[in-house]
Amino acid sequence: MQRSILIADDDPHVADGLTGLLAAAGYRARRAGDGAAALFEIQRDPPDVVLAEVTLPRLDGVTLMRRLRSQGTCIPMVLLSAEFDYVDVPGVPFLHKPFNADEVLQAITHALARRRLTPA
Repeated sequence: MQRSILIADDDPHVADGLTGLLAAAGYRARRAGDGAAALFEIQRDPPDVVLAEVTLPRLDGVTLMRRLRSQGTCIPMVLLSAEFDYVDVPGVPFLHKPFNADEVLQAITHALARRRLTPA
């Protein structure tokens, strides 16, 4: 079964690069250009992992994560940012842009492992 990754990033260059990387690695990648669209996509068809930019318009990545948790949604997330060097959210990996392909794929592998360990 092909794993689904939602890319929530308002930079089309980053989203295009991640989509190509993930497709080449065998994942089904979907995109959302802002936090509200990401929330809609997550509710419509929950992905296995969400890669979310911290500074998303309409609903930032950290608020998106908190909203999902408050609704009982246990989808692993990886936060991304070029603006911040580090974002300290316990249990949520962070990647500073620019990142390399290995960092992204490793973060997704770890997120999928956490998902298997999280009770439904």
